[in-house]
Amino acid sequence: AGDRIPDRVPAKLLRQANRGREIFGPDGFFRLPASVRRIWIDVGAHRLQTTRDELRYPDVAIVAIEPMEEAWSHWPDSDRVLGLPVAIYLDRGVMDFHVNRIDRASSLLEEAEGSQYTKTIEVRKVPVIRLEDVINAIPARYSVSYVKTDVQGVDLQVLQSGGAGLRRAERVRAEIINGAEYKKLNGQGMSTDKEMAAYMEGQGFLLENQTSMVAGFLDANFVNIHRSPFDRVWQDFRFGVPNP
Repeated sequence: AGDRIPDRVPAKLLRQANRGREIFGPDGFFRLPASVRRIWIDVGAHRLQTTRDELRYPDVAIVAIEPMEEAWSHWPDSDRVLGLPVAIYLDRGVMDFHVNRIDRASSLLEEAEGSQYTKTIEVRKVPVIRLEDVINAIPARYSVSYVKTDVQGVDLQVLQSGGAGLRRAERVRAEIINGAEYKKLNGQGMSTDKEMAAYMEGQGFLLENQTSMVAGFLDANFVNIHRSPFDRVWQDFRFGVPNP
């Protein structure tokens, strides 16, 4: 198989996640409505709690990435929501996905002994692609305004899988877990905030701030220091001016 998403993800599964819509053209690029100018990528979209409000802007489309099929029916029925029924990781292929009792805590990683939030009730095989495959399916004329990851312990690996394409993103929000909720996978996963910040700095991103709503879970917010002038103005209005 090639690195194009339609070559790696079964067409039936793609249609199922998109209410029968075909989201790719023959060239392997996303099919986007004429109004769209900016793309938000939501990795670990779950029910789209974090990003669905952006659909109020007609020039925004959301690429919703979520391997758990129970979440897909909760997405807005819109041609500006492009659903990818996959997980994202460093290696393409098929991996075990651990569905947990608290479904938002489901992960490619196994639960750690004594974990507070993770109790696995089912293990499924899911297709896996790289973040760069997603970014490469977005034509260059579109702005990748935002990348959000909430993938329960493998956020750094997801961002690493973006390769050089990650530098197209204007802003990135990534989850960091400080508690022992999951086991590492072959030495990967459960990265620290310092490891995350060091990698993102090397990709040209500035750590703007960290926020937390649940003890032990952080969201690190990064801004691209090479942002386009348009996105600089728009995103600073949307999120507030970054710290110097």
